[in-house]
Amino acid sequence: MGKLEYIKKEYARTRKTEGKWYLSSYKYKFNTTHIVPFFEMLKQKKLMGLKCRGCNTVYFPPKLVCGKCLIQPDKWVPLRETGVVATFTATYDKDPKTGELVPAPITAVRPDGADTIFVVELNPKIKFSDVYVGMPVKVKWRETTQGNLGDIEYYDRIEDPTENMPLYKMEE
Repeated sequence: MGKLEYIKKEYARTRKTEGKWYLSSYKYKFNTTHIVPFFEMLKQKKLMGLKCRGCNTVYFPPKLVCGKCLIQPDKWVPLRETGVVATFTATYDKDPKTGELVPAPITAVRPDGADTIFVVELNPKIKFSDVYVGMPVKVKWRETTQGNLGDIEYYDRIEDPTENMPLYKMEE
């Protein structure tokens, strides 16, 4: 097989718009003032969700527009520091001693009281083989908080009361 050759094409500019853009006259702008309470509560080590009045979906982190009914969520609701692993996948790190590729979990957690998930780190001591969908977890906060999602250091595994439940046995 021969080597693939890239042929760079020259493109002629087709349009140019003269003038100035007055951004203050636009109706829709990216504005973060509606989520200031969210950041203030994170600084106090508290989780808050934003609830949509149209469909009662609770968003964490908050969203500017509800994805279901397209209105602005406007009610702040407190969330618990616990949640469950909604899904997970692996990334592979090379072990410095053996050179072997070791899987590390990348997880999405659904906080208790919220309807959405977000990607977070688990406690680095948790092995990939021990992670499962539905695993209960709890927030581990950083010592000093700054009022952003980085204030959540990681989620740690908590006891799962359903893990050692006996299986239901059907009568024959």
